[in-house]
Amino acid sequence: MLILLSCKPLLSIFCAAFFAESSIVAAQSIVDNPSVVSMSKPNIILVMSDDMGWGELGMMGNKLIHTPNLDKLSAESLQFSNFNVAPSCAPTRAEIMSGRHHFVAGVTHTILKRNNLRDDITILPQVMKKGSYQTAMFGKWHLSTSKDKLGLSGKPLEPHQRGFDHALWTFNQLKRFDPTLKLNGKRVKYKGFCADVLFTEAMKWMEGADTSKPFFAYIPTSIPHGPVAAPQQFLDLYKDTKLTKNQQGYYAMVSALDANVGRLLKWQEQQSFSRKTILIFMTDNGHAISGASGAGHDNDGFLQESGLFNAGMRGAKSQAWVGSTRVPFFIRWKGVTQAGKNNVLASATDLLPTFAAIAGVKLDDPKISGHSLLPDILGQSSAVPANRILVSHRGRWPRSDQLEQYKYNYAAVYDKQYRMSWGQPGTAPELIDYITDPGGLTDVSAQHPEVVQRYKKHLDRWWEEVKPDMLNDLAQIESGDILFKGKGKSGKKK
Repeated sequence: MLILLSCKPLLSIFCAAFFAESSIVAAQSIVDNPSVVSMSKPNIILVMSDDMGWGELGMMGNKLIHTPNLDKLSAESLQFSNFNVAPSCAPTRAEIMSGRHHFVAGVTHTILKRNNLRDDITILPQVMKKGSYQTAMFGKWHLSTSKDKLGLSGKPLEPHQRGFDHALWTFNQLKRFDPTLKLNGKRVKYKGFCADVLFTEAMKWMEGADTSKPFFAYIPTSIPHGPVAAPQQFLDLYKDTKLTKNQQGYYAMVSALDANVGRLLKWQEQQSFSRKTILIFMTDNGHAISGASGAGHDNDGFLQESGLFNAGMRGAKSQAWVGSTRVPFFIRWKGVTQAGKNNVLASATDLLPTFAAIAGVKLDDPKISGHSLLPDILGQSSAVPANRILVSHRGRWPRSDQLEQYKYNYAAVYDKQYRMSWGQPGTAPELIDYITDPGGLTDVSAQHPEVVQRYKKHLDRWWEEVKPDMLNDLAQIESGDILFKGKGKSGKKK
């Protein structure tokens, strides 16, 4: 502190470098010493939007969208430019919470009890509590249903009973204005726009947190997912554009979210936390307005003339091409991260191992497939294998007893350069060099038959490996109580 107070203009460069290095050393001590004292551990704020992709950011070249705060945050952050999630809502949340592929976490759908995160595993907030973190969430859970309080092994499914000390949440979507949410299991009605409520309550909780311990605050918003509605000031931003009313509303929700990120950034600047705070922003899948078609993509992932800007990528939510899974991921850790880009092939499954490393917690789940990104964050050699291969799968088969028929339906196998994607049933897979051809215009299967064969074998092997962990589907098959959309148990109408 004496050195800081004695800094003169001529020494400012030295001082900045000294304290940046000190922050990195403190961060490194977390890696080297899992039992490091609590004061070394940073607070973590994870903000995740719903149904928004790279195209919904002004910094990506979208001339219509208004996202000044997210653009600012991206410029100040380490951007993971090849960060991938699952192709839809609940599956991505399952991967964040478990560190496993969402099928291995039991989640193969967003409804029909197949979005229930299996209750026999240790999930992210429980891991953070082992590292002495206070834990809270504010927003969309989507990993249980309103009728299922307990999982298949009889343990609680709701977030306030799965490691979050404080949980203000909704199962899935909620009213855009004056929403009713669950506060630690009790229904409470709030006034105002839904995103404003979540960020306000999150900041209140963080201000009241015990300063002797670090906190983890998870803010998964329910916007810009439909239903489309936003405060008038944001709708007015798009009223003179050629966008449809639905598209205007969608962009208005993005801008409303951006304004709340701005509130959070300003709030952070005004706080005098005694420890560093990591801020992460990400999205949960490619863009959509009630599905890929609402954003202007056809069933083969191609953007139509009336579609929304997608940063040149083919694919949207619930599809198999790069635009369905590659999403923004910005991390700002002042004094530790350097603004710039990291192109490692990263995944939502990496968050739990990364946060565990920061919290100094050793993991013992052999089915975690993620890798810690902490070395990448610290500017060290990556722990992510150079030959990493990821699998994306839409899931969403209509009935659990039909899962084999959907093995290749909107599935993808990809590494850091090539992505082999299957579309609708009966269509042949395409191999795309998605780094040079993110628009997916050229199928290079003929030039690389060995890659096609290897990736087909990889998917076949992977499918057999993960099937035993699709516990929600297996339970329905075994009991004969098959749920499917528009129907009740065993095919009886609701």
